[in-house]
Formats: sequence, C-alpha cells, structure tokens
Amino acid sequence: MEEQKERKGFVASIILFLKGIMIGVANVIPGVSGGTIAVITGVFDRMIEALNTLFKQFKKNLKFLIPIGLGAALGVVGLSKVMDFCLGNYYIPTNFFFVGLVVGSIPLIVKKTKEAGRIQFYHAVPFLLAMAAVVALAIVNTYVLDGGETVGTVLPPMSIGNAFFYFFGGMLGAAAMVVPGISGSLVMVLIGLYDNVIAAISGLMEFGNTDLMIQSIISIIPMGLGIVFGIFTIAKLTELLMRKFKTATYVGITGLLIGSMAALLISMELPTLTIGVGAVLVSVVTCVAGFFTAFFLGRE
Repeated sequence: MEEQKERKGFVASIILFLKGIMIGVANVIPGVSGGTIAVITGVFDRMIEALNTLFKQFKKNLKFLIPIGLGAALGVVGLSKVMDFCLGNYYIPTNFFFVGLVVGSIPLIVKKTKEAGRIQFYHAVPFLLAMAAVVALAIVNTYVLDGGETVGTVLPPMSIGNAFFYFFGGMLGAAAMVVPGISGSLVMVLIGLYDNVIAAISGLMEFGNTDLMIQSIISIIPMGLGIVFGIFTIAKLTELLMRKFKTATYVGITGLLIGSMAALLISMELPTLTIGVGAVLVSVVTCVAGFFTAFFLGRE
C-alpha cells in the first residue's frame, strides 16, 4: 500500500513537472501567457493557494511547487529554443496549436465560473475589460512593436540603475506571467527588458565564456528577486479577488482567455499571409492537438 502511494505521488510529480515545462515555454514567447497555460493545465487555483499558504502548509506546498518550478525553469532555459525553431519554421501551425489550447480550456473555465456563483448582467464589465486589455496588447505588439522581436543579445554593463530596472521589470513581468491572458514576456518587451532577459538566459549556456556567464548571473539575480516578489504579490491579490469577487474574477479570467485566442489570431496577421493547402491542413491538425492537450491536461 505504501509503495503504491509513493508510485502515485511520483507520477503526480512527473505530470506537474511536464505542466511546468509548458508554463515555462509559454512565458518566453511574447504574446503567449504562462498564466493561461496554468489555467489550461488545471494548476492555476492550486498554484495561487500554494503561494499564499506557503509557510502554513510548507511541506505540502513544496511538493506541489517544486516540480512545477523545475519544469518551468527547464522550459525557459532549454525548450524555449525548440519553440523558437517551431515559431521560426512552422509559425502558423505552432500558433494554431496555442489557439487549440485556449479553445480546449474554455469548458474548464466555464465550469469553474458556474461553480463560483450565478453570473449577473454586470459581470459583462470585467469580461469585456479583460478581453479588451489582451487584444490591445496584441495590437501594440503586432502593429506598433512589429512583433516584439529582439534587436540584440548583448548584455549592458551592470550598474545600480540597471539593477533597479531589472528588479522592477522582473516584478512586472512576473505579475503578468501569473495572470491568465497577459504575456509576461510581452510586458518585458513593452518596458524594453526582453532583449536583456534573453541575452542573460543565453549567456548562462555559454560554458566556454566565463566572463559572459558571470555577467549573466549578476544580471539574473535582481531579475530573479523581482520575479519572486511579483509572483507572490499577484498571488496575494488574486487570492483576495477570488475571496471577495469570485464569480467576477472567473468571468474576468474567461475574458482574458477569449482575448488571448483573439490575440494569437491577430499576431499571425492572417489577412496578409499566403499559405498553401498543406499548411492549412497541418494547422488544423495542430489546433485539434492543442484542443485535446488542453482538454486532457485540464481534467481534475
């Protein structure tokens, strides 16, 4: 019986680790929200609870947060290169996989919204505001920032000013990473920090260049502190909203998810694209794959 319990706990940790990888990969891509992936995979509520009760149920919360955190770190540092390749070579099919993920998560969030309480007419306000915010960010990223592409990978020298910039930038980016529908990496693009983050992460992998690795570590420390502070701050705010305005909060999250689906379609600039029948068929397949991935990962 004890051996069976341990095996079940190990399998659960592996599943959390895989979900963490998906969250980490999403957080690297401007326009894609790690918070959305957390909702899709069914860990958002538990993650918020674990962050807010970290020391009250320390051992239990660590068992949940550690595999997700390790998976997210691997997703950011390692698999983001795979995602960069997919986006660079199979842009439309990859984005339609994310569209499928969002569509597949809608039944889950609708169920949670209904469980939270009765939907009233005035709940249209948080829904529309949340959806509009995500769509507006997508329009800015696509048509004003030209997709938010990086323009360089050279880290500037560390200074007190840069340290504060990294801390507050990491705090804002992390807050957005937790909120479904809002892309943390897109926020970093908007505040001008995305290039530095990518350069710092890339620098950590330059094992033959000790000076660059040290500079990357020095840069990542204030970013990391800001990210930790931002995550715990937004987790506390989310917990407060869930407690005081649970139904309205879930309606708002639904708006963020619907907005993120629209944002993905906007970012693809479909009217300007010329794609063949093969690409359309592959995109349909990836969209369906994304839908079923979200559907099965989101089951409780």
